[in-house]
Amino acid sequence: MIDFVHDTSLSASPATVFEFLLNVRNLPRVMPPSPKVTVVDAPPRLQLGSVFTVVLRKFGIGQKVVSEVVKFEDGVSFTDIQIAGPFARWEHTHTVTPAPGGCSMRDRIIIDPPRGLLGWILTERRLQADLASSFAWRDQAFRKILAAG
Repeated sequence: MIDFVHDTSLSASPATVFEFLLNVRNLPRVMPPSPKVTVVDAPPRLQLGSVFTVVLRKFGIGQKVVSEVVKFEDGVSFTDIQIAGPFARWEHTHTVTPAPGGCSMRDRIIIDPPRGLLGWILTERRLQADLASSFAWRDQAFRKILAAG
């Protein structure tokens, strides 16, 4: 099991960042080019019980991921879990709190790697490295997008 935590300081209000996160169609805007993320189905704004579907494409192979919001505190945090997809477990908690000059955004992801052949490739070590790299890229994307308004 992997328990990955990443904190990002942003110079935007907590409300602005939280609303940005609630629109799944923003996800491709803050993800690195690989894997390519395509939103297949999502409500306009996430809430408790919302289900959304994305396709992650890497090396020409697409992987459909269906997630559901299982915890929700408006303006503060929400947790989505994978209900169909490649991982044995994927739980992502997004938390936004006020901080001097803006807000702090915390992402906590709990993962059990895939089983079978994919698990031989996506080891815990590889997943940790991929998450660290993706979130470093994502930090810069958030800052650029939020600075542009």
